[in-house]
Amino acid sequence: MNKKRIIASAAIGTIALVALSISLTLAWYGASDYMRVENLEVNISTRGNLKASVYEDRGYKESLNDDDLNDLDEKFYFSPVSTMYKESWMSQKADKPVFYDSSEKAFLANGEPSKQATTFGVFQKEIYLLTTMRSQYATLEFDDEEAVVKTASEFKADSDSNSVRAQDLQRDYPEWNMTLSEIQERLDNLLKALRISILVNQDDFYRYYILDPTKQNGDVTYLGGLLDNDRNGYYDTYTDINGNRKEIVYGDVNNRELIKYDDPVDVNASTPIQTHEYNQYLANSFEAEHRLNAYTYNKTDSLNNEFEIAKEESLSPQDIRNDETKLLIPLTSGVPTKIILSIYLEGWDLDCINATMGASFIAKLVFKLRGGNV
Repeated sequence: MNKKRIIASAAIGTIALVALSISLTLAWYGASDYMRVENLEVNISTRGNLKASVYEDRGYKESLNDDDLNDLDEKFYFSPVSTMYKESWMSQKADKPVFYDSSEKAFLANGEPSKQATTFGVFQKEIYLLTTMRSQYATLEFDDEEAVVKTASEFKADSDSNSVRAQDLQRDYPEWNMTLSEIQERLDNLLKALRISILVNQDDFYRYYILDPTKQNGDVTYLGGLLDNDRNGYYDTYTDINGNRKEIVYGDVNNRELIKYDDPVDVNASTPIQTHEYNQYLANSFEAEHRLNAYTYNKTDSLNNEFEIAKEESLSPQDIRNDETKLLIPLTSGVPTKIILSIYLEGWDLDCINATMGASFIAKLVFKLRGGNV
């Protein structure tokens, strides 16, 4: 089995966090599907005027090894989560980010899904940064896109590990009739669901940054929509107080009263019983059929009616490389600065699906010092 690790290393004046070959089982398809990490190794190394510790008042050193950072037990799993509803906890200046789960069919009488906060399935750690430099900020460092040798933050699929995984899947499931390249392409897409978040909580500075390593110009992740959490091939529905069956619109939205529905095709039609066996590997909760006897969500009419689904407020590597002020962590000489680092998979990313089960990725996250003038 491939070794899975999260590693952090640094050059002078930098701290680098590296996540290497994290092998996961991923499925945004019902609460029983999780992304398992068999082994997790964490190491942070520093040099120069920047040191790190997992304690505020002691333990600052140039290198933090696996014993310092990796206190996860053997039962740790990654599970699809989301940063939807983040305004609620940010307005209260919460000490840690709050993640939410939409993988269960749970809703209120008016069709509003219940908010299910979760701490499960996220790699999260308090890290304290310390510098002797004056008026400094930490920010993320990214190489120029044309750089031949990558020395800063970098994120890519672990093609070697995914190739081995693809061979195992093709051997074990010949009925899929898929080529190795088709399977590996799906595994490599795991990287698109990866997110890194950093919460900076200081007396006069409260910021939450989300990094989407593969985000390109024009990419948008909507934190809501229809789901099939019943695994029956049909989008989830609820019955309103008038006895009408309506589709559930999950997620972070502005006003559910603005949702527009199309009338049922046949209100008296019975729902066909699913007769075919699901290919669980290829299935996902984003793709399903509409029930004939249900009022179905009309996305276009709803948006024209000023209904809105929240967009993920994430930064791309290009955003930060082109303007480092988009992600700043203030550092005061001799004073520890705490950040909450989270590594997770955004469940509303359309690539967060079963077809990436067991995939691996390679990620390197590098923090660097910059001057104090912004």
